[in-house]
Amino acid sequence: MSIDPVTRLIAIEEIKQLKARYFRCMDTKDYAGLRAVFADDAVFDASCSLSIEPAEDAENWTHSGGDAIAAFVEAAVDALRTVHHGHCHEIELLSETEARGVIAMEDQIWDADGKPFLHGMGHYHETYRKEADGWKIVTSRISRLHVIVGE
Repeated sequence: MSIDPVTRLIAIEEIKQLKARYFRCMDTKDYAGLRAVFADDAVFDASCSLSIEPAEDAENWTHSGGDAIAAFVEAAVDALRTVHHGHCHEIELLSETEARGVIAMEDQIWDADGKPFLHGMGHYHETYRKEADGWKIVTSRISRLHVIVGE
């Protein structure tokens, strides 16, 4: 299927904006805004949030549904100070309403006392769907290349 180049560029930019909103909403504790970036049927695999290898209880780190994902993120980061940066977006349009991408990321997290908790680097592996109100994240999985805990 051939997609018009202008349509392709607009879709890629809209998906980049979507991911930027995800990072901003998480860091500013805007959980309603965070919820809005996910499709209702989204699946979020955060089993590598704290390490390069998936958590032993990986099933407890995978959440289904936009509401459940937003609630998980809120519970995980509400008491922490977080800074997330996403860059080097690789986005492939599969159709005018479906896409997939890999986004390089770096995050730094401090505990409530301001002590370093985690500094991580890795990627988000995602799929997206264009809905009536814009692009949404359908699946998201974190992979880590390096994690520094407590420094």
